[in-house]
Amino acid sequence: MKKETVVSIVRVEGAIGDAVSKATKLIGGLSGRIKPGDKVLIKPNFIREEPSVVGTTTNFEIIKRVVELVREAGGHPVVGEASGNQYDTEEIYELLGLREALDGVEVRDLDRDEIVGVKIQGATNLKEVGVARSALEADYIISLPVLKTHMSTGTTLGMKNMMGVLPQREKWKMHMSGLHYALVDLNRLVKPNLVIVDGIVGMEGMGPTIGSPVEMNLILAGEDVVAVDTVGSAVMGFSADEVKHLQLAGQARLGINELKQIEIRGEDLEAVSRPFKRPFGGKAILIWAQLQYRLGTFLLSRYDYDIRPFLKKFSDLYVAKPKVNPERCVSCDQCVATCPRQALELMGHVRIDYAKCGRCFLCMRTCPQKVFTMSRKPTWWLRISSR
Repeated sequence: MKKETVVSIVRVEGAIGDAVSKATKLIGGLSGRIKPGDKVLIKPNFIREEPSVVGTTTNFEIIKRVVELVREAGGHPVVGEASGNQYDTEEIYELLGLREALDGVEVRDLDRDEIVGVKIQGATNLKEVGVARSALEADYIISLPVLKTHMSTGTTLGMKNMMGVLPQREKWKMHMSGLHYALVDLNRLVKPNLVIVDGIVGMEGMGPTIGSPVEMNLILAGEDVVAVDTVGSAVMGFSADEVKHLQLAGQARLGINELKQIEIRGEDLEAVSRPFKRPFGGKAILIWAQLQYRLGTFLLSRYDYDIRPFLKKFSDLYVAKPKVNPERCVSCDQCVATCPRQALELMGHVRIDYAKCGRCFLCMRTCPQKVFTMSRKPTWWLRISSR
């Protein structure tokens, strides 16, 4: 059978940027696809204020190399995101240090962008939606999702990452319109031209925000968002038939959702695949999400009460935090010296002052003894268990 599209899979064995370059080169590169002067929207995944090392957000090194590739092709790169429903995008940028890391690159908070109401031609469920003008006016869109499972949709990759061009309350419409169907409709309007998946550290279980990190060290790339999502889902052990929006996207001829029609270049799919732990309660969570957003809309319109701060307090209970494994600590003092907030001290073994901890996970990334792991348990429990 003739292959309809190409998706590359590359292992990250050295510099992350080199793997990104190789993945894009395997599908033909950006030269000729991006024209001189093109406005290029680079859309990462910054759903909440957690670093890429825990599998929640896009690795900065991927963004940096994509910016370089866009500039080499003559385009003007703009990095933009509108975060998850109850989070403040600008606060996420600040906490993660995105603007400092991307010095000299234009970074936009799409929640604060001008929002344009658009009717979606051919839509089945999401007939009209408000979209950030930066996305509508982009000549070329590059989606940079993370390899993750999702409580509501099974997997989340390039298609779902495009929800980040909608301001928060417009995201509510997605859930109230039937999320799988709305994802297809949204991608009819703002379908990315290129998808590069951050599979360095993915997330399994209760993704996209409270799952567990999975080290995969992969980069995937392709021009067909449906094909990339199909391959990415297969890497996690999901067939396209198990992901409803991929089924619907194939039926709508939005892209290719059959592996036998996709040419995979680079690594062998079976060699890099690993079954991810699956989220549970999918249908129940979809129903709960619809009720949650309908309640939020009602409270806002009737009583001018914004439910999102309450939802954020609830979700913050499960925010990722470093955890100490005392038996591994050799009291070398390296982590104490590198902690930017002086949140670590040696008292027999290293201990964390969670009131000071900024959750940057520099300790976990640099400790040679692997003393630190990631946990989503409450801080009071972590204090007791690490004594």
